[in-house]
Amino acid sequence: MDEYGRIAALYDPLVGPPLRPVHRAMAEALARSGNAVLDLCCGTGLLTGQALALGLSVTGADLSPHMLAVARRKRPGATYILGDAASLPLPDHAFDAAAVSFALHEKPRDKALGILAEARRLVHPGGTVLVADYIPSGQGQSRFTGRAIRLIERLAGRGHHARFREYMANGGALPLLARAGLTARLERTFMGGWVGLYAAVAAPAD
Repeated sequence: MDEYGRIAALYDPLVGPPLRPVHRAMAEALARSGNAVLDLCCGTGLLTGQALALGLSVTGADLSPHMLAVARRKRPGATYILGDAASLPLPDHAFDAAAVSFALHEKPRDKALGILAEARRLVHPGGTVLVADYIPSGQGQSRFTGRAIRLIERLAGRGHHARFREYMANGGALPLLARAGLTARLERTFMGGWVGLYAAVAAPAD
């Protein structure tokens, strides 16, 4: 069953506007890394669309047929793959860069690590792996934005909210990137300090 089937049509109008600055920054970073880019867990293609607008050659992968149907209709210039982002039928080192946007926090830890390992496998050595996702609680963050994010994640469902809480409690994206063999740095923050854009240089997979 496609758990995103009931929200696919509403995803862009609800999520697109607040995430647009993040996706624009990600697309610009991808463009600096090369032309062939991979959008893992691409959903409806919000990041893919920004990358296409910069003239990049984009492949998007997602497990939801409903979300991909929206992506194909609204952002037709990319190649789309229906499949598990942790295990794709693609050759090693096929891309200059890969991106994972707002997916790690909603996945079980093993699946999140698998997605990052796949990004590392598919990007050529020296290429870029980008991640945009939530930053755990800290000083200087907007309290209002934090409350709004927690409410949205709670409304997404019990399982989704439980995985979000585990992700935040375990330190967010950086520990996952490190466990996947990717040494990353925080490039920028968004949404009152609650969203981070992380960049890592891919090394050959072990």
